[in-house]
Amino acid sequence: MLCEECRKQNAAVFLKLAVNNKVKELHLCPACAAKKGMSFGLESGAFNISDIVGNMSGYFKDFLPPERKTLRCGACGLKYSEFKESGRLGCPDCYAGFEPQLTELMARIHGSALHTGRAYADAPELKLSKAETARRLAELRAELRDAVTREDFEGAARLRDALKRLEGRRG
Repeated sequence: MLCEECRKQNAAVFLKLAVNNKVKELHLCPACAAKKGMSFGLESGAFNISDIVGNMSGYFKDFLPPERKTLRCGACGLKYSEFKESGRLGCPDCYAGFEPQLTELMARIHGSALHTGRAYADAPELKLSKAETARRLAELRAELRDAVTREDFEGAARLRDALKRLEGRRG
């Protein structure tokens, strides 16, 4: 296999990047790898992986997810990076504009992006569509399996009860 940089020598350095189940490979000859600043330090028995990644980031730039700091609310103009600094959203439309990032953030902070706690006795029942109910049931079942796997039996019991309530409403 030829070097992807010079297309003359055989490739001896193979790099592979996997992000979100997508794989990109880069094949270089030793001379082109050295030009890119990759010194594997085989003589000294050590190498600096951060230097390698830093020097190769240009090759994988298009493959990596876009920077979140460039996200902006369409209504108020708040940048996602500003939200990360202040912890406050600018308007109600920010919730929709930053929904994937907020969902990921809530899941990381609370362990789940869904509220499975108790509801007030006099709270009105939410009317969910059949598709929404089916999706919610699937999510609860997956969370229940995860809770049992983690041996979080109290959490599993709460999830089981939530499943029963939702299945009873669907009835």
